[in-house]
Amino acid sequence: MYRIKLTAAAAGLAVMAGAAGVLADEHEAEYPPMQVVEGWTCSYLDGKGPADLDKANAAWNDWMDKTGQDHYTAAIITPYFYGERTFDLGWLGVAKDGTSFGKGTDLWVNEGGDVGALFMDVMKCNSHTAWVSMLVDTPDDEDDDTSDNNFVVSFSNCTMKDGYTFDDYMKAAQEWDAYSKEHGIKGVAWVWFPVAGEANNDYEFKVVAAEDDFVEMGANWQKYLDGHWQKSSELFDSIVDCDVSRTYNGTMIRRWKED
Repeated sequence: MYRIKLTAAAAGLAVMAGAAGVLADEHEAEYPPMQVVEGWTCSYLDGKGPADLDKANAAWNDWMDKTGQDHYTAAIITPYFYGERTFDLGWLGVAKDGTSFGKGTDLWVNEGGDVGALFMDVMKCNSHTAWVSMLVDTPDDEDDDTSDNNFVVSFSNCTMKDGYTFDDYMKAAQEWDAYSKEHGIKGVAWVWFPVAGEANNDYEFKVVAAEDDFVEMGANWQKYLDGHWQKSSELFDSIVDCDVSRTYNGTMIRRWKED
């Protein structure tokens, strides 16, 4: 499948306010590069649905092509495992770097009104949030297949426990990355630091985990049930508090061009 690729660098983004609050005391730690992620949460207007959104997405893709915006990846996510349902769909957009994000945003604000109106005829969005994203659980080499645009993604809000720092989390995450590959636990994960627009800011970072599909997710769950939960508990339970994850179906609608 095509995963949301957040591995290319914009290292200067680490000084942005959302990440800086967590990383302030980690001067000697080495971290993976970061990228900008933006997200909308939206609900369909009466009488509108996915087929209407597909038409707006197609027009947006045409506009992106015509304006030469080749450094942006986008996906639509829909709730699958959730508590109180607060939206029908989410939009996730990832820029290759901060410069691309800024240029694309400026172009959208000043010249994208006609295409934006198509989206406004389909849905109403009640949030627009920005994060910086850091890859912490790397994909296996065989996970680079781009033939399938579908995926499953889960989100949890997390805060470090008293006496522990994000450096402790990164050490645990790196150990889990190696352990999961050794034991065939598939998937990829990031941490997202809130930067702008987040109303629920009583957490330090999100843990975002993606898998190919529900088959892969179920296989991973079985590996946990077989006993690998003990390693995860050993690494993370004492250092970080995370809430119950929310899980979404994801579909890629655009991906940036590889250099």
